[in-house]
Amino acid sequence: MDKTQQQIKEFHESLKPVLSNVLEEHNKNPISKVYDTIVKPCKQLIQKCSCKSASDMRRLRSLTYWLYIFGYKELALEICELALNTDFSFEYEVDGIADMYGLEIRIARELFNENRSRSIPTNLIDFYFSKKIKRELVYPKILREYEIASGNGRFTETEMLRALYNMIGKRETGLFSHLNEYGDEIEKSIADYISYLRED
Repeated sequence: MDKTQQQIKEFHESLKPVLSNVLEEHNKNPISKVYDTIVKPCKQLIQKCSCKSASDMRRLRSLTYWLYIFGYKELALEICELALNTDFSFEYEVDGIADMYGLEIRIARELFNENRSRSIPTNLIDFYFSKKIKRELVYPKILREYEIASGNGRFTETEMLRALYNMIGKRETGLFSHLNEYGDEIEKSIADYISYLRED
């Protein structure tokens, strides 16, 4: 087993107890939405979670956000901290992990009134300031209202979740100060989207 494989294995092993705690909390007669968004992905991640896999890291990101949406902030924070405190010596999949930085900052503020920030790796800074991301992070485009209005059911939920990745995951890093003047409007949308997403 080479060093990269060893790090992937160690990360997965360190994640398993936290995921088991999530299952213990939610696996007893969950409503269907909790099963689909928390229990099912949690079981999949216990089986396999590689920080080199885009689908695994997106699933982990989605799990942390759904935990936050349903009010299980401590569990969401624990997963964020574990993922972001892992010192990888290789380039991991940025698309999933990037939005955990902002979520960790937000939860730490909400739970502990703590102003938390951490050094963001260079590859993630490049990702945050890529043309594609910068185009999405302008107001009101960050709300994804057009995409939400264009869809229905599952598609609407997906677009709302993507909007939360931007409004929380990216905005909370403090890298996009031009959004500060729209803070009240963005916070209202966050609350509205979370309320909608919690409905079964």
